[in-house]
Amino acid sequence: MKIFALLVSSATVMMCNCIDNEPPIVRTHNGLVEGTQEHSEGGRVYFAFRGIPFAKPPVGERRFKPPERAENWTHIYLAKADAEHCLQKNYLYNDPKVEGSEDCLYLNVYTPEIRPSGGRDRSIQNLLSVMVFIHWGGFFCGYSDSKYLGPQYFMDKNVVIVTFNYRVGVLGFLSTNDDGSPGNYGLKDQVMALQWVQDNIDNFGGNKAKVTIFGQSAGAASVHYHMLSPLSRGLFRQGISESGSALNLWARPFPTNQGLIAAAQATILGCPDPKNTTAMVDCLRKVDANILVNSGDKFKTFSVDPLNVYGPSIEKKTVQNPQPFITQHPVEYIRNKQFHQGPWIVGINNEEGLLRTAALLRQSETRETLNRNFDSIMMNLMGLELSVKKEKIPEIWSQIKDFYLEGRNKINVSNFDGLNEFTDLYSDRAFSYSVYQAALFHNFQGHENIWFYNFNYSGQYSYAQVWAATTENIDGYYWGVSHSDELLYLFKTPALFPSLENTNDKKMITCMLNLWTNFAKTGDPTPGHGQRRWLKMSSPEISPTKNFRYLNIVGSHKENSTPRFEMREGLNRDRYSFWERLPLYENIPEIEQAV
Repeated sequence: MKIFALLVSSATVMMCNCIDNEPPIVRTHNGLVEGTQEHSEGGRVYFAFRGIPFAKPPVGERRFKPPERAENWTHIYLAKADAEHCLQKNYLYNDPKVEGSEDCLYLNVYTPEIRPSGGRDRSIQNLLSVMVFIHWGGFFCGYSDSKYLGPQYFMDKNVVIVTFNYRVGVLGFLSTNDDGSPGNYGLKDQVMALQWVQDNIDNFGGNKAKVTIFGQSAGAASVHYHMLSPLSRGLFRQGISESGSALNLWARPFPTNQGLIAAAQATILGCPDPKNTTAMVDCLRKVDANILVNSGDKFKTFSVDPLNVYGPSIEKKTVQNPQPFITQHPVEYIRNKQFHQGPWIVGINNEEGLLRTAALLRQSETRETLNRNFDSIMMNLMGLELSVKKEKIPEIWSQIKDFYLEGRNKINVSNFDGLNEFTDLYSDRAFSYSVYQAALFHNFQGHENIWFYNFNYSGQYSYAQVWAATTENIDGYYWGVSHSDELLYLFKTPALFPSLENTNDKKMITCMLNLWTNFAKTGDPTPGHGQRRWLKMSSPEISPTKNFRYLNIVGSHKENSTPRFEMREGLNRDRYSFWERLPLYENIPEIEQAV
């Protein structure tokens, strides 16, 4: 079933509350902010407010503590420039270096309509839907500034866009599994940003009752976490998770590992006996932030892997920690139906695994190291120690290798032998299977309003070129549709890519924006279109397991391959069935029994 025709854009008249080029000024709960007037992709005026503080700087004694509300100000705060991103080391890029600032809890608001300071309340019917984007980065890196998340496409769609920074890596997720450092500071930063939206967005023309949170990769997992966490109740209406969930290997909590890693890092940095976690964390607060972040290199076992050392953790509610973000494993929240049942779009890209496998095309030394120690490195890369007992790892890896790689023990780049299969393996283990699993389990537990997609549109540019550190074609190798590629059709990214001028790419921008903004406005990506619709993933007459429905988004930038949107059933059925049959800790008994 093709639904492309209904995705053409409809022009919307935007109202402007500023005269000529006067800088817009808006009142927030903290004080007045002054932004800038800018122009959307279609030439419409919108208002940009960059670098608004939503929390106190998490430095000094506030390091490794939940965020605190920003101080008020009496002057007009100039919100005209992107704030520095949170301190991090981005191992996804070539030659990673520590960059950013520990003082980083700032947000950006982009809106086609504002209420000037001192203006009267408008009717809530005239307020715009709000879309809050949570950035990617595996919980160890990521950016929210306009060089990576330019809002120009969305500003033609009559919505308010909010982006923000949150703490990442050791500064955002250090956990000792007790009151020394409960962890989840980055997720609690997100909660505070969402609370800021509730408190202030009406003055920026937004409707706080119509907030959609959406994110990609770690941002997608964060969206899922907010659907589970009691701290996030009432702060949003619905969510979009692009290529991530709280059940993904790199996103779900592993309590024992977190405490051991914190103790190991403290030892590396010369802090006292880790048995006294309070003293240990006090010591870590005094370590130079750059040295603290850089010490994460000590945990790398192969190239830059594991990419993320710290992530979400299970907390205990105590006198010292009265507001934990989560107190049980995500699976338990879902099993007990303790989740927000609002509308949810969930999906994946066709070749997610290019995030790591693209680099093998360019990094010959890394590739040779992998091929020399293939089995031992791959068992580690696959994180099998987190899924099965240690003694079972070789047996499980043998099954995985036979299924995906037909027993290969090397990657041959000269003829790409094994590379596509390796990409499928990394796609499924790191991303696709767990995203599918999360959506399926929610649906199985009565969460009805879920739409699933597979993004398989190959544009002129791809994030695989970023992961491989080249914009060149490599002997005609087809990149595929990489992790992050859908972002090209939602946000402008001048830091990484030129403007999209290809005709089909522009059509894809229009279609993706319409799906996402329709959802933000109505709770349905294709409202009111009868049979020409993106259907929910399951219904009473459809099996909630093998034959779940999904929207297949296909086509390419080539002239004879226009974008197409088709309803299908049973995505990657054989591959996901293989993982369901393995005796992994994370496989969910209820689903296994249903299958």
